[in-house]
Amino acid sequence: MATYRAGIIGLNLGQSHARGFEQAEGIEVAAVCDIDKNRLEEVGDQYDVPGRYTDAETMLQEAALDVVSVATPASLHPAMTLLAARYPVKAIISEKPLANSMGEAESMVNACNRAGIKLLCGYQGRHFGAFETARNLIADGAIGNPIVVKVGVEEGGLANQGSHLIDRALYVLGDPDPIWALGQVQRETDRYERGYVCEDLCFGIAAVNGGARIVYDNDIGPHGDLTNRSFVIAGDDGTITLEPDTGLSYGLRLISANRDDCVIPPETDPLDHMVAQANELVAWLDGRVDGHRQDGNHAIKSQAIMMAIYESARTHTAVDIPMQTKLAPLEAAIRDGSLVVRYPGAYDIRRPFVYPKDDVG
Repeated sequence: MATYRAGIIGLNLGQSHARGFEQAEGIEVAAVCDIDKNRLEEVGDQYDVPGRYTDAETMLQEAALDVVSVATPASLHPAMTLLAARYPVKAIISEKPLANSMGEAESMVNACNRAGIKLLCGYQGRHFGAFETARNLIADGAIGNPIVVKVGVEEGGLANQGSHLIDRALYVLGDPDPIWALGQVQRETDRYERGYVCEDLCFGIAAVNGGARIVYDNDIGPHGDLTNRSFVIAGDDGTITLEPDTGLSYGLRLISANRDDCVIPPETDPLDHMVAQANELVAWLDGRVDGHRQDGNHAIKSQAIMMAIYESARTHTAVDIPMQTKLAPLEAAIRDGSLVVRYPGAYDIRRPFVYPKDDVG
């Protein structure tokens, strides 16, 4: 089996990519890049990486990479992905979300498609066993025609937590194309998430091909007795509930009118989703599988739903997908005064302290 050389840009989240590559078959971490020299040396030593860089372009020029992971903050995903796509790499893994605007995300997917580069987005939750089981049950008609997928998160923001959850909703439905979205957001505090603007509350609904609706909310509160980040998938012949334990493992409960009901508890030894991401990529590069469940051509669909929810909140209209607005709708709503901060004092939900707004980015 061929051995592929991987490089990682950004070593905060990128440490998990290094772990996945190290434990996968047929791929090695050949180079890492971070502007924090202490972190660079720490991760480089931990994974015995020969190539260590503080400049991404220098790494791309010198390290002869096959795979590049972009694990920077989201605002840098487009620039780093487009930079890597200029080099003869075989695959790029961009962490989620692809970008903060539709135009940037489309440019990433289009550039990689034109260059024949396999683009992945960091939706590793697609490898969770319960979601794969749910997808197969739905495809086999266990709940009839899907009508609605309902999911929410108690804290975290649309572009952060919602990005994962909307993508998983699309995955269990078989990755249908989105048609439109309608949404509302509230941002009365000067809230950020890893240096990018973030709403206080969000609610959205999206229609997809096949007739189902995805209903999502964040930061509004608990969902009855359901655990945070639980999914309820209702069809015209049954329901599936996906409920997480205290870790990342989900259990599944099926109630069906056309087969026996069942309960599958959370896995006690779940698959490492970062290793699964890397192994499936190697199989795709080798030609042993036809695609990857984290393909950027799937991820662009959840990107479209998120951006359409923000644009709907800004324009007070239902937004058709593909959407015409290519700039970042949440930023635009803040600039044009649609979202006015009533409680000033910039803070970041990933950094538990308040600091001047000029320092947020």
